[in-house]
Amino acid sequence: MLVEDTATINRMLERAYLLRERNTDSALYLNNLALASARQLHYDAGICDAWLGLSRTHAILNQNELSIADTRNALRYCTHPQKKYEQEANAYLSLAFVYYYEGRYDSCAWYRYKALNLVETGSIKNLQVQLTAYSSVLQFWITVHSDIRNDAYIQNIMRHINDIEKTAIATGDSASLAEVYFRKASYYGSCGQGDSLRYYSNLTIDMAQRLKSTPSVTIASLLNSGESYLDENRPEEALAFFRRAIAEVPEKNKEQNRFYLYALFDIGDAYFQQKKYTLAIETLERALQQAQQLGHLLATDFPNHTLALAYNATGNYAKSAWHWSVYSGMRDSMTREKKMELVYNVEMKYRLADKERELAQKELSIAINENKIKIRNIWIGIILTFTTLIIVLGLLFFRNNKNKQKLQSEKIRNLHQELAIGNLQAMIAGEEKERSRIARDLHDGMGGTLAVIRTRLSNVFRKVETDNVQAQTDMTDILLLLEEASAELRKTAHNLMPEILLREGLTNATLLFCERIRKGYMLEITTEIWGEQRRLPDDLELIAYRIIQELIHNIQKHARATQALVQIVYHTSVMSVTVEDNGTGIHENNTGQNEGTGLKNIRERVTSLHGVMDISATAGKGTSIYIELPLDDTGV
Repeated sequence: MLVEDTATINRMLERAYLLRERNTDSALYLNNLALASARQLHYDAGICDAWLGLSRTHAILNQNELSIADTRNALRYCTHPQKKYEQEANAYLSLAFVYYYEGRYDSCAWYRYKALNLVETGSIKNLQVQLTAYSSVLQFWITVHSDIRNDAYIQNIMRHINDIEKTAIATGDSASLAEVYFRKASYYGSCGQGDSLRYYSNLTIDMAQRLKSTPSVTIASLLNSGESYLDENRPEEALAFFRRAIAEVPEKNKEQNRFYLYALFDIGDAYFQQKKYTLAIETLERALQQAQQLGHLLATDFPNHTLALAYNATGNYAKSAWHWSVYSGMRDSMTREKKMELVYNVEMKYRLADKERELAQKELSIAINENKIKIRNIWIGIILTFTTLIIVLGLLFFRNNKNKQKLQSEKIRNLHQELAIGNLQAMIAGEEKERSRIARDLHDGMGGTLAVIRTRLSNVFRKVETDNVQAQTDMTDILLLLEEASAELRKTAHNLMPEILLREGLTNATLLFCERIRKGYMLEITTEIWGEQRRLPDDLELIAYRIIQELIHNIQKHARATQALVQIVYHTSVMSVTVEDNGTGIHENNTGQNEGTGLKNIRERVTSLHGVMDISATAGKGTSIYIELPLDDTGV
């Protein structure tokens, strides 16, 4: 039976929020009833909150695609004047939560940044939403930094959290205070301060139980405390916390709960520390089987590591080698360098937010200049019209006689040009297909082989006993060389076919590529994106991305530059790309017919899209390359 007033709908949504972990069926029922009732009343704020409630519940049930769809539906109803920005932030954080557990760290970082941007622009006054936004970004950063105490960005976030703590104490906001203590426990745990972690975890547990909040906060705090004892090699004390955590997991859908799996992983580690290898193997194998069924594979790297050690200790070397290979493969796909790239991408986007005000001022200045140019062009057009009219009348008779011959020549030339462009497009398509094949072969073939070689050599190195220091040194050097070769192979495969280009588009792929070049080389790259950003046809975005890659690589190889600019401007029917540097400049004999292979390839790609390319260079002062690509007739 539908509800006919908004106050009852709001109470129903609050009840569903409290039940979402303990009784997911009731939570789904209440959210769906609230959704139908809010639709009948055209109550947009209630519709939005109902969709968000469904999203949270589906995420708990590991139904990630449903959760994402629910959140996107919620975003359509963020229209309430007072709740608009809070609901938007909650939706972004909901998407980030799902993307994190799917291993899509770039998308996760993107939506956490969007929520944080709403907070830092002053759009959100709700203390709980502010805290959740800061905490989500803090969680992301502490998972990829080895020394968070000396990281300025993390310390800045902690200052914001400390300010929220003072406000929560002053206003008696116990719910926000519990969240603050939980985040402080995680922070001190990442700093290696186990006593401080346990202190704040105990505060969190006591406060959560008094507030009768959702069990996940209590369970996570118990697991964090137990893991701190494991870090100190105190497995008996750790096991007590892990068993308390399992007791807190709701019985309904218990074995599908991610915290139940995490507790089993921790218990297996504790048994291993106690040298109870058989118990450790039984516990971890059962937990891994459940994780496989539920699709929770991101958190199974360390359980595989522990199983490899446990099987090795029991003499089952075949099983040990298999789990070592699984662990190595997972760590290869979850390297700290990959996560750090995403962190730097977040930082770059965060800095761009500070430039939005400058962008608005620049757009105003551009509008004023365009108006002046428009007036000047009107006068120029009037003068040119009269001049052209006189010239046309004088040449009309002569051009009429030559017209048929020119038309015929033009048709022939167009046919040749279309044939040439068709060949270019086929060649470029073939190159990209070959790049993709090589990338897969490198990653799946040679990458896997190198991983197996590294694992086998490590096992041999541990088994061989020798007093020959030089032999040990040589073996260590070989392992280091294999590690470097694996890292270089992954980087090469990523450059051949960047995944973020297909998923996020040209703008984000270019920003990430330039940021990686800036972090890895002595080249300061400034990236500017102008106009209304939008997704373009895949072939156009891929060719434009390859052009930018080739130009930046040419600067690295030949220009001896210290600074570079990459600018992308979206117009209505044209996209322009400008790449400039302050290097030695292209020699005058290295343009036009005499230009090198790299520039020829770029010019051919531009031609295949019916675009134009202009090179301006001054010896010793740098080079500027301007490319213009049509968007309405790309030929792709």
